[in-house]
Amino acid sequence: MIWRCVVVILVLVSVKAYSAAKMELGAGVFYADIPHYLGSDESEKYLLPVPYFRYQSEKMAIDRNNFTGYLWQHENLHLDLSAGVGLAVDSKDNKAREGMDDLDWVFELGPSLNYYVIGEPNSKEHMYFSLFVRKAIATDFGDVDDIGWRYGPSIYYTIPLLEQAHSQFSVAFRGNVNFATERYLNYYYAVNEIESNATRQIYASRSGFSGADVSIGLHFDTPNYWLGGFVKYHHLAHSQQHASPLVKQDYNVSIGFGVAWKFYRKHF
Repeated sequence: MIWRCVVVILVLVSVKAYSAAKMELGAGVFYADIPHYLGSDESEKYLLPVPYFRYQSEKMAIDRNNFTGYLWQHENLHLDLSAGVGLAVDSKDNKAREGMDDLDWVFELGPSLNYYVIGEPNSKEHMYFSLFVRKAIATDFGDVDDIGWRYGPSIYYTIPLLEQAHSQFSVAFRGNVNFATERYLNYYYAVNEIESNATRQIYASRSGFSGADVSIGLHFDTPNYWLGGFVKYHHLAHSQQHASPLVKQDYNVSIGFGVAWKFYRKHF
């Protein structure tokens, strides 16, 4: 179903951006160590074969972990559509959540207003300040639940460090200050009366500050291969959900790296 939606979007967007579009397909392997949820003292390690897909045009960009739709522009101000995803967690694999409902896949989608101080979206070097708002839903691919909103300011900067022929080694930095609605925070951190016990008291969160994060990513891109990795630090001290018994530590570190072989390239 997801791939059908992607194909439909590509067809619609390519009508207007046909002359500037390019697409790459491939396959690879990716390793990641990611916390079960922010504030958890347990994490999950993944070593998975993954598809490599990249599409870029004047109206849209889709790559390994991001989707951006360019909606509107006025000089340095851009209105984009961005998306994100949160991994599902089986509560029996997490001591703090044992006996509670599982956490489903979480998908986020919404607009971001970006002001570019360097370059523009498709420039090799660019930097922007952003205000983003995303609607979040949780799903086990059977049922879908509305879990509120996430929003906040962000900064992003990417720059090529080395370029040779058709190859490029680049680095990207991102920082977010995150806020979320009561429904969003309670999806992850609330404890109701039935779920409470001697070590897990009843808890409900309010809307507000939900933490901050900074990340750095390194990418080596060639016509036939892609290699890359990231490190992301999440800081939860003084956040609204910090008092939840499910928050076991003030910070988390996520890491990941992978390699992919590109077997198809197309310029439209």
